[in-house]
Amino acid sequence: MRFSPLLSLSGERAGAAAGAAAGFSAHLLWGVAVLFWPLLADMSPVSIMAHRMIWSCVFMGLLLLFAGQIRGLCSLTKELKTLRRIFWSAVLLGTNWSIFLWAVNTGQVIEASLGYFITPLLNVLMGRILLGERLSRLQALAILLAAAGVTFSVAAYGRVPLTGLCLAGTFAMYGYLQKTIRVAPLPGFFAQTLLLAPLALLWLACMEQGLGFFGHGSVRQLQLMGTVLFTAVPLLFFGYAARHVTLATIGILQYVSPSLNFLLAVTVLGETMKAPDRIAFPVIWLALAIYTWDALHEFRRMKERP
Repeated sequence: MRFSPLLSLSGERAGAAAGAAAGFSAHLLWGVAVLFWPLLADMSPVSIMAHRMIWSCVFMGLLLLFAGQIRGLCSLTKELKTLRRIFWSAVLLGTNWSIFLWAVNTGQVIEASLGYFITPLLNVLMGRILLGERLSRLQALAILLAAAGVTFSVAAYGRVPLTGLCLAGTFAMYGYLQKTIRVAPLPGFFAQTLLLAPLALLWLACMEQGLGFFGHGSVRQLQLMGTVLFTAVPLLFFGYAARHVTLATIGILQYVSPSLNFLLAVTVLGETMKAPDRIAFPVIWLALAIYTWDALHEFRRMKERP
């Protein structure tokens, strides 16, 4: 019995490490997705979002059956408060997807990446205010540096980046709700897609002939089905991470995808890096390095404790 606290602590460490790895994997997939979405640029962002929702619903429904977690889904129907949170999570997610797809397909990847750089700041703020999470001094310094970089970028552009702020606000709130929903990731995400699937089908029925996904050629059909790789898979990773690491850690991991978005926008997609970006982004990346170093240092200290 005296070893049970040690085993519990070891399990927490393993869960935190696995959660961090899952979160990194999710943002890696979201980061490289900017190379995939232009393949669907001839479709409206809402139609693409509808397809993502439908195919993700099918994919996660099959996973749910394969994993034998139908009971977890059935139990959700008995918890009205949880269902409400899942519904609003789905609405926030669908809104975020549509805005991001519109930004990518209209050549605004850099501003979209700025929005996702703002997101972790909101995550940390909500974690501190709503969940009572604490920051070390180095982590606080990193957050201040990142805030300074974002503030400088906004001031230098001379306008409020509405696209970026909408992306930041919707995804930060989504992350907070995921942190507070006490449901296993797979049933939870299937419920989210299931709640929005009827609206997605209605949209396609009204805006596209043959419900859209039945009327496309084989190549386009595969592309639409392939959206699962950049939708359902990273969502499952993100959901696991949200339940095993702090909101502050979720926040810092969220620098991975906008960093990749930004680099790919400049090097592959042909967007121009403006003068303010040459100052703001390095400052933000420095903040990321400081925060990551401190998190790794703390994890090593935890491993060395008896």
